[in-house]
Amino acid sequence: VLLFVFLIRALTLDGAGDGVKEYIGIWDMSVLRERPDAWSTAVSQIFFSIGVTFGIMTAFGSYNEKNEPVVKHSIVIALSNSAFSIIAGFAVFAAMGYLSYSIDVPVAELPFAGFSLVFGTWPVVMGTLPGGIHWVRLLFLDLFLLGIDSGFGLLEGSLTAAADTVYLSRFHKWQLSAVMCFVGWLFSLLYCTDAGLNFLDVVD
Repeated sequence: VLLFVFLIRALTLDGAGDGVKEYIGIWDMSVLRERPDAWSTAVSQIFFSIGVTFGIMTAFGSYNEKNEPVVKHSIVIALSNSAFSIIAGFAVFAAMGYLSYSIDVPVAELPFAGFSLVFGTWPVVMGTLPGGIHWVRLLFLDLFLLGIDSGFGLLEGSLTAAADTVYLSRFHKWQLSAVMCFVGWLFSLLYCTDAGLNFLDVVD
C-alpha cells in the first residue's frame, strides 16, 4: 500500500516525467553488447530478490502438499517479484525527476545509487504529503518490517535444512531458531561498523 501511495504522489510532482523518461524512455541496446557485466548484475539482482539458491523457496515449498502445482506457484512468485520491482522503479525515478527539478540538476547526474535511491528519494516525496513527517515514519517502519520479513525467510531456509538432518533432528525447532538467531546477530554486528556497507558488498 505504501508503495502505491509513494508511486501516485511521486508521479504527480513536478519533473516526474523527466525521471520516468530516464527510467524507461531512453533505450540504448548497445549497452547489452558493450557491457557484459550488465547481464551478470541483472541476474544477480533477480536471484537475490527472489531468493534463488538461498534454499528459502525450497524450505517453504517443503510444507506444501505433494500434489501442489509447484511450477505454477514458482511462475507466480517470479512474475510478482519482477512486477513489484518495475513498479518500484517507476516510483523511485519519478521521485528522482522531482529532485532533479527542485535542484536544477539533470536526473543522470543526481548522486544517488544503491541504498541512497531509497533513503534519498522516498523521504523527500513522503515529506510533500500532508502530515509528511508521519508518512516518513511509516516508511522507516515499513523498511524495518521488510528487513524482519527477509530475516524470517533466511532463517527458515537454514532452519528447515538443519532440522531435517540426523544430527539436529533431536532438538526442538525453537532451540535451533534461538541458536541461529544469536549467531546471525553476532555476524550482523559487522554491518553496524563504519565498514558495514563494504562487508555487505563482499557478502553480496
